[in-house]
This record gives sequence, structure tokens and C-alpha cells, in this order.
Amino acid sequence: MQPPHEPKSHYKENPFELVQVIAAKAPDGGTGDRWCKYVITQGKNQIVGYSQGSLRRVKRDTKFKVEELNRRRYGGKKAPAPARNQKKPGTAS
Repeated sequence: MQPPHEPKSHYKENPFELVQVIAAKAPDGGTGDRWCKYVITQGKNQIVGYSQGSLRRVKRDTKFKVEELNRRRYGGKKAPAPARNQKKPGTAS
């Protein structure tokens, strides 16, 4: 006897994916410099956002966001956030 056929699940077939991170001008209402625009897709859905920081940092942080979105969809545990501006041991704050 074969197991029952499971219908394909839309959300499992279409995980969130980071499509693009590029340097950009500050969004409306944004101040300062070093802005980046990112694009995340999930199936036909698209998320466009802006984040301030170096291209390298925004790519890293946005990849983390995508991983977290997918973990939430699949019921996984939350991962620790990426380290930011860690001080070397023995340095003053």
C-alpha cells in the first residue's frame, strides 16, 4: 500500500530568497549616507527595502533576515543575530 499523496505546498516550494542588494540614495525621509536597497522574493511576492550601512554589512544582515523569514515559515528555532561592533576583550567601552 502506498502512502497517501500529499498536495504540494506553495510555501515550501517558494522560500524567501535574496535577489539583490545595491547601493542607493536615501529613501524618502531617510537621512545620512551609505544606503542600500535590497530585494527579497517569495514566489510572486516581492519585498523591497532600504537599510543604512556598507554594502557588505547590508548584504550580511539581509541574508540573515531571509534565513529568519524561512525559519519562521518552517517552524524552526530563531538563530542568533549577527554580531555587530564587537569590542576586543580588554578594551575600554
